[in-house]
Amino acid sequence: MKKLCLFLFGMLLSFSFAYGAQMLPPKYLSIPDFQKCLATKNMGTWQSWCMPAKKPSVCAEQSWQQLNSLTGKDRVPDC
Repeated sequence: MKKLCLFLFGMLLSFSFAYGAQMLPPKYLSIPDFQKCLATKNMGTWQSWCMPAKKPSVCAEQSWQQLNSLTGKDRVPDC
C-alpha cells in the first residue's frame, strides 16, 4: 500500500512539473485515513483507487461521508 501511495505521489509531482501549478492534488488525499475506506482496482500495469459499494469496517464514518460527498472530477470512481 505504501508503494502505491509513493507511486501516486511521484506521478502527481511529475504531472505538476510538466503542467505547472494548474494541477492540484485530488481532494480525497486530504481526507483522514482515506486508504482505509477505498479499495484498489487492477488497471493492468498499475492500480487505481476506487470507491467500494459498502463502507469497510476499518473506515471511519466521517471519512466515508467526506469521500461520498465528493462530486464531479473529485469523486473517486466506483469499483
